[in-house]
Amino acid sequence: MSDLAVNVTWQEILNETSSGNIPHCRAIASPLKWHDEIIETLAGMILGTWRASHPDLIITGTSDKPPKIDECRELIAGLALKPMEAQRRLAVIRCADKLNVQAANSLLKLAEEPPEHAVLLFLMEDGRLFLPTLRSRSRFSTLISDEVIVPRSIPLDPVEWVNWLGNAYRNNDTEMISNELASWSSYMLEAGQPDIALTVEKLRIISSQKNLSSAMLCDLILLTLREGTENIEHILNDIR
Repeated sequence: MSDLAVNVTWQEILNETSSGNIPHCRAIASPLKWHDEIIETLAGMILGTWRASHPDLIITGTSDKPPKIDECRELIAGLALKPMEAQRRLAVIRCADKLNVQAANSLLKLAEEPPEHAVLLFLMEDGRLFLPTLRSRSRFSTLISDEVIVPRSIPLDPVEWVNWLGNAYRNNDTEMISNELASWSSYMLEAGQPDIALTVEKLRIISSQKNLSSAMLCDLILLTLREGTENIEHILNDIR
């Protein structure tokens, strides 16, 4: 398993993509060592299959050099074409944090109003250098190399549940709860209990949507995992 595979923010991106929540323009800052895996994984999910020669995949720039303005213009023209195999066309701009002003400006209109079938992915190492005009038009995420999911067991007895609940209430942080759910899901997978891992992952997706307060989220987790209630969607509808 790669370092990227256990990154918390990356898992959130994958969950969004798999659920169909695909922004027309996404920007990801991450260590360079992950860039190829990011491209292959997201291209596979968005286009339905991964291969470097896919006719609906456009990659411009290299791992150490951004595209020039002429290459950006070629990307714009290519992305305007209708998909040949997939339902969408995906354009990847590598080294987006090193784009010069002219090249970046040529992409502004595309980033703001791309063709309906188009998806843009700006990929970079340093998000601080990504021009604000493009960043404001993108769904931006930063993947930190040491932000990993450490598998941990779900609380096993009433005392552990009370301690967990008290800590969750004190912190009042849905993001912290979401990260804990990710660690529980990973633990259950390693323990050979995929059904429980899937239930926990559903809870984590709900937590990442930030529709519930931390208190309501804790109640849902307790009902589902401590009390053994199975129909999460039914419970969620009741809470809403």
